[in-house]
Order: sequence, then structure tokens, then C-alpha cells
Amino acid sequence: MSTKKFYSPVLKLKEVCHKCRACIYAGPVKAMEFGVGEVIVDRKKCADYYFSNNNECIECASECHTGALTLQLFEFDEENNIKKIGE
Repeated sequence: MSTKKFYSPVLKLKEVCHKCRACIYAGPVKAMEFGVGEVIVDRKKCADYYFSNNNECIECASECHTGALTLQLFEFDEENNIKKIGE
């Protein structure tokens, strides 16, 4: 079974997030949305974008002016399981 690695956004510093939604509007695949007190990320959309374009998307994290949002490495396998790699 082969695994594929890709980067996806994670809200690391909730206390500094201003909920400006710049990250949500910046992402070309619209993989992010705000839930109740959290950011919800459809990591499958991030993975699909990377594997279809062979290019990482960093728009959401680069739009975050507070540094609350970071990109972390995830693993996507052939069985559609996605898990975070390390911290």
C-alpha cells in the first residue's frame, strides 16, 4: 500500500485568530470553513489539489496575517484515510 504526503492547514493558535476569514477566501479549492469556534478543513480537497496539480497550495496560510494558521504534513493512503504526520 502506498501513502502520499501533502500539506494542509491547521489552526495552531486559536487565541490569535481574528476570524477575518482571509484564509477561507484565499484557498483555491475552498477546503476551509468556520464552524462553531473552530476552522473545519476538508483535507481530501487539499490532497486532491496537490495530487492533481503536483503543486502544494499555501494560499490559506500565507493570507493569515496573525500567524494562527500553519501548514502541517499529512498522509493520504489508497483507502482514503488521512492522518497528521508528527507535530
